Amino acid sequence: MTTRGSSGHVLPLAPFGQACLRAGHEVLVAAQRQHRANVERAGLAFSPVGDPPEHEWKPLLGQFGQLGIEAANELMIGEYFARIDTRAALPGLIAIVEDWQPDVIVRESWEFASTLVAEMCGIPLVRVGLGLAAVEEAAIRLASAALDEQRAVIGLPRDPAGDRLRDTPYFTMVPAPLEDPAAATPARAHRFAHGRPAGGPATVPLTDWWPGNDDPLVYLTFGSVTAGRHLPYFPAVYRVAIDALAPLRARILVTIGDHRDLGELGPLPPNVHAERWVPQDAVAPHAAAIVCHGGYGSTLGALRHGVPLVVLPLFSLDQWANAAAVARAGAGVALDAELGTRRVLGLPGTATLDELAPAVERVLTNPSYRREARRIGDATHALAPVEAAVDALVAISAQAGPRRSAPPRRYAACTGACTGERA
Repeated sequence: MTTRGSSGHVLPLAPFGQACLRAGHEVLVAAQRQHRANVERAGLAFSPVGDPPEHEWKPLLGQFGQLGIEAANELMIGEYFARIDTRAALPGLIAIVEDWQPDVIVRESWEFASTLVAEMCGIPLVRVGLGLAAVEEAAIRLASAALDEQRAVIGLPRDPAGDRLRDTPYFTMVPAPLEDPAAATPARAHRFAHGRPAGGPATVPLTDWWPGNDDPLVYLTFGSVTAGRHLPYFPAVYRVAIDALAPLRARILVTIGDHRDLGELGPLPPNVHAERWVPQDAVAPHAAAIVCHGGYGSTLGALRHGVPLVVLPLFSLDQWANAAAVARAGAGVALDAELGTRRVLGLPGTATLDELAPAVERVLTNPSYRREARRIGDATHALAPVEAAVDALVAISAQAGPRRSAPPRRYAACTGACTGERA
């Protein structure tokens, strides 16, 4: 399995890797060295590839912060993921593949070095989606130019439109009713379910941080990355959200991730409790609503449990797409009016933040949101279980042609391109 390695990229892969382990197969995850903890937290074996060098990505940050949401997404996928990450990962990934000789490579869709290595070595490749079909197609379009340049360097046939990226089996946990009906479905798509049925029994007890208080539980999470020191959202957006929601007749659970200190939030109202990390599957069965930024894991995790959402997108275009999908399905409220005006690292405006508490109140009091969230959850759990993906991977591997090692010429060209030397 191959991934950039940040939490939001590992989590969609993890259920497939864990299912393979349960079935008795060997699983190795290749990811950037800096993200070892994210892979090992998922219970998967880790092997490092190169981190993107600071002298390549740091100069992009100033430019990145001045862009709007859509332009920043183009820069991030086309330049950072497809060019900088790919160059850094290629030598290590080639070495791992030549040493480990995998039967199949399973990649998350914003990791691109594996698309080149799999073709070089004649290994079947499977793509695991990180979002809606429309987001997947946009990523292919944005990455294809940078990857085509690298293909030319290492002697692979040109692919300017990204057709080879599309022409692989596609695994996703997004249920069809959540997709944009105007978006094309990827060819060779396989949809799988993960987790307990919506509305089923709560199997993981939740700590009672509010003894004697049985008000509805609202879970506030902006994912595992948002509080990072390289982003401007913590504690500012967290604190504004806490102060907006605290007057509601509700218990508020806030999680911030591992990057910052809980004390930076300041004194909390009596009905608000903050933790670094609580598994979402432990919270969702108890939650009346979830407030999130529209990340893949947060959004699908809530809907898998039939919990309605209020989505406040922050910094990535897929968050805005997920917010729109939730609203389109009637499973929650999207606070997404600033898509065309906010800079990518800008804070949500006052008018948007003023809508947060009324949106949560609406979701808590209107049963249609929970009804539609449960409809999406039911559609999720009607899919084939994730264990069925193991059989699909075995079948894909069995259909492969003869294996080959990467030709020395290509390896030298790749190594030279990635280190700045001439091959």
